[in-house]
Amino acid sequence: MAAAAATSATAGGPGAAEPQEACGWRCPEHSDREAELFCRRCRRCVCALCPVLGAHRGHPVRLALEEVAHVQRLTQDCLKQLATKKQQEADNITQIEDAAEKLKAHAESSKAWLAGKFTELRLLLDEEEALAKKYIDKNTQLALQVYRQQTESCGEHIDAMNDLSHRVYSISQEPDPIRLLQAYSAAKQEMERQMSLGELCHPVPLSFEPVKSLCKGFVEAVQAVLQMPLEARLKESMDCQLSCSSSTKPGTLLKTGASPERSLFLKYARTPTLEPDTMHARLRLSADRLTVRCGLLGRLGPAPAVRFDALWQCFRFGFLEGTLDTEL
Repeated sequence: MAAAAATSATAGGPGAAEPQEACGWRCPEHSDREAELFCRRCRRCVCALCPVLGAHRGHPVRLALEEVAHVQRLTQDCLKQLATKKQQEADNITQIEDAAEKLKAHAESSKAWLAGKFTELRLLLDEEEALAKKYIDKNTQLALQVYRQQTESCGEHIDAMNDLSHRVYSISQEPDPIRLLQAYSAAKQEMERQMSLGELCHPVPLSFEPVKSLCKGFVEAVQAVLQMPLEARLKESMDCQLSCSSSTKPGTLLKTGASPERSLFLKYARTPTLEPDTMHARLRLSADRLTVRCGLLGRLGPAPAVRFDALWQCFRFGFLEGTLDTEL
């Protein structure tokens, strides 16, 4: 750039400022000579004698105009690179803002999904509670119905015994012996049947401990799960371990550098398609399953060289079957 300024000053023609500009672009060691070279080691303009006889002997030099052109190319490349990096940073901002908006929407949808799932869980718990209460009410009503029937039966027995008691009392108070014997003969069977003591009823208490223990076990199991922090449960969950996005930290950014091999990597770094007969990407098995060929384009194109001989395959099958000696 200094040489360019010197060139422009020289091309400007004679004038009052010419001696000063000419002196400004003279060699600092040889003031009578023009600085037309550039020392790449010392990074300064020198004359043609400095690399040969002066202090810059043996230093790598080149023409100042060539260095100016080289510097201009470097500056242009730097400007282009800066513009590209600015665009990259702007694209990064756009992508991050888009990711933030998508994250907010995803968070809201996830919370709505969780609200729905927990609502379903509450409904299931309410339904389970209703079923348990219904079970208790049903068994209670059945037991009360049996108790009511037994109570009515005991009341009927008491009424029958009261009637018999009045009859027996009236028989015992009969003054006529003939009538007394006749009345006794008529009530004898009933009196003999009532002479034996009746059965005592002891209602067996109806217990609902199985229902309570079942609900208690369910609650304890849920409490045991919920006592562990959510982060620890997510780490132990197999579904979360299989999900790659669940193990990443919040705000993780995947940074990739622009590399010329990236397009080649995306083009060739793919999972190969394996042949089901050989479990290999390039080996093809023949129709008779005796030979294997190497094919780059699948089953298209000319038939490549045979990798295994069919005769040896027949020998192998015969040896495995135990008929090799007979065939030979």
